[in-house]
Amino acid sequence: MSLSSARMFLDKLMAEEDLGIRLAGELSRKRMELIREAGFEFTDQELEQAKASLSPGALGHVAGWLCELPFDSQARGRCCGGGLWH
Repeated sequence: MSLSSARMFLDKLMAEEDLGIRLAGELSRKRMELIREAGFEFTDQELEQAKASLSPGALGHVAGWLCELPFDSQARGRCCGGGLWH
């Protein structure tokens, strides 16, 4: 592993919008797979409804892992609260 490899990956991610879209889709699928393996069964929409019922900041640091990842209008990938692109 190397810093240069990580930078090359980020360059490729910025240059190839399809790569970001594929990665974001796979992350979303993997998240739901892990949730089901932990014994829970619900849809993305139901998760969003449950999160909306919580007070702001209630999830603390786990909120990023559970963020909704909507596609942006420029198809750069998906955006999490706080402006982080996935």
